[in-house]
Formats: sequence, structure tokens, C-alpha cells
Amino acid sequence: MRGLIVHSLIASILLLSGCFKGTGDVLLQADGTIVQGTLESMGYGRAVFDSGTARYEGEGTIWLPGGRVMQGETGYSDGFFSAGSRRVPRDSVLVIVWSGEPLETGTFAVDAARGWLDTGIPVEMGDMISVTARGEVVTETGRSGPDGQERYSSSVALAPGATSGQLVLKAGENGQPVASGSAWTGEAPGSGNLMLAVNVPSHGSMEPAGVYTVQVSCGPSGREPGMAAFYPASR
Repeated sequence: MRGLIVHSLIASILLLSGCFKGTGDVLLQADGTIVQGTLESMGYGRAVFDSGTARYEGEGTIWLPGGRVMQGETGYSDGFFSAGSRRVPRDSVLVIVWSGEPLETGTFAVDAARGWLDTGIPVEMGDMISVTARGEVVTETGRSGPDGQERYSSSVALAPGATSGQLVLKAGENGQPVASGSAWTGEAPGSGNLMLAVNVPSHGSMEPAGVYTVQVSCGPSGREPGMAAFYPASR
């Protein structure tokens, strides 16, 4: 097989350090072998590059920006990836993972007056998370949707870097909060149970009110041993 071939330990180090950026499309196979180049086609467990071929097994999870996830038999042709009957342009794909494990999913009512909600979904640093939210809350600065109020923030809020009323998340009790808003896909910022909250002052002059309905999907990023993952080049 042509292409770059290294052991899984080296592959993990490269992935974690971001060394794949700008090196072309990359598929890390379950045995740690890496093939990189320009992806030409994908389907039926076989990915064809201009530099060689790579194998993967099972249905894939395609992680997309904006809280979107696709699952199913994965294919690629004419600039579009597919999972089942759904298709998306290649430049919208963040990562594809074949793990053989189901996603952890759930729908949660995040009350503005209750602080952090423990979803009970465990995540590890670097796991993929997608979040979508809807609803309306009332805080000291007025009404807000999950994206928050653009003009207002507070240094004494649950997440000082986020805006007032914005949906925020963290991994574990002592994790660093991340502003997710109404639609977000990204990597877990730490390890522990995924926690959600409405960003309001820790101590305010009025009780916030309202609930966001939040849908969550969590799964591995493909960096774990024994998993196959595809990382598209930035073009």
C-alpha cells in the first residue's frame, strides 16, 4: 500500500498535535495505518486516494458544524459525502469516525434558574459533541434565546466569556465553560460528565426564568486505538 504508513502510537501523537493540517486528506485505519493524499471515492468499506487505498468497517458518524450529525453507510463521490440517504458537501465535514459504538444522546430541559445541569453523559477530552437548543429565558438583562444577548455579559456569570442568556457547556464539575449557543459542534474541553447551563450571573437581583430544550450527541473523535477516522484537508 502506498502512502504514509506509521505505527498507531505515532499516529496518535500526530493527530493530537495537529500535524495533519495542510497535509491533504487523511484516513487513520483501525490498526493505526495512515493513508493521506486526495480522496477520490469512498464506499463499501474502501476509501480510494490518489496515493493508495484504505479500509474501514461499519457505519460511520459524520460530524458537521452547527450541531449536526449524520450516521449510516458512508460514501463519497463528486465532492459530496453521504451517510444513508443524506448528502453534504465535502467542505462541511469536520471528521468521520467508524467506531462501532452508538452515540450517547439525550434531550434535556436546561432551567435558567437551576445553574449547571449534569446530563449524566460521560465524555473524555477530545470527544466529539454536538448541541442544538431552542427556547426562551428571561435574565436581568432581558429576554434571550440560546445564542444569548449580543450586548450583555457579566464577569460574575457562570461563564464570564459568554453573553447573558447564552447556552454554555463544560465537562466535569471543574471544567472550563464553553459557549455553545443554539447550534454547536466541537471537541470536549475536558473529561467528566457533560454539563449544561444558561449563562446568568451567579448572584443576581432577580431570579432568571425559562427553559431551553437541548439535544445532545456525543461520541469518540477517532483518536482512540482500534477506531478508523477520516480527516478532510482544509481547501
